[in-house]
Amino acid sequence: MVVLPVKPPANGKSRLRGALPGVAHERLALALALDTATAALACTDVAEVIAVTDDPGAAAALATLGARPVPEPAGGGLNPAFERGAAAARGRAVAALQADLPALDSSELAAALKIATTTGVRRFAADTPGTGTVLLTAPPGVPLEPRFGVGSAAAHAASGAVPLDGSWPTLRRDVDTAADLAAAAALGLGPHTARLVGYGAGMQGTVATYDPASRSGTVLLDDGTELAYPAEAFDASGLRLLRLGQRVRIDRDAAGTVTRLTIPTFT
Repeated sequence: MVVLPVKPPANGKSRLRGALPGVAHERLALALALDTATAALACTDVAEVIAVTDDPGAAAALATLGARPVPEPAGGGLNPAFERGAAAARGRAVAALQADLPALDSSELAAALKIATTTGVRRFAADTPGTGTVLLTAPPGVPLEPRFGVGSAAAHAASGAVPLDGSWPTLRRDVDTAADLAAAAALGLGPHTARLVGYGAGMQGTVATYDPASRSGTVLLDDGTELAYPAEAFDASGLRLLRLGQRVRIDRDAAGTVTRLTIPTFT
């Protein structure tokens, strides 16, 4: 059984806020959780995925995928959320999985779980930097004893959990910052996050400011978001100037940086 804690998307992943200009933060935060859940649900040996959340929208979206939503315990908190989900194990092995792994490959997760849950001891996998924890497992009948938080890899080791050997690139690639998201994109994103990262290829907006001297400025997207564009984006457009209020098409790269502005009628 896999347990996923999912904070209300509007409040979670604060360091990722603004990573995709033009994409609402809560949509990105939820997409990370949905892709993590999708990978876990694709593992044939995972009997159930429990999503611990008090957010109705997140609960509904995760339930649509096939996860079972469970409300957070009073007072909230990451470790209590993991413990709440683990309480439903009923003698089964438990895998506590962070919900910000959008590049997670289901076959890699299945292989990691097979090793971790058949050794008779608690196991954990550290994140890419090596200080946090992305996965903690406990065999049947053994308490999970989560120690998630700052320095959790060392805390789990100190509690007697054994590190999971191997590189596990997609499992260890959690996403807290825009740089993390770019690194996850290089591994290959799940469908929910990939759609948001790709959002904006050809989207449209209105020129809000333009400085002829610096050849840079801002555009106002249709949802009201103001998006800055650098001189390189203007130079790539082939245009001689931009007028305030002018309608433009906006192309961006995977990191969300504007790479080109063109007039919508151009091909």
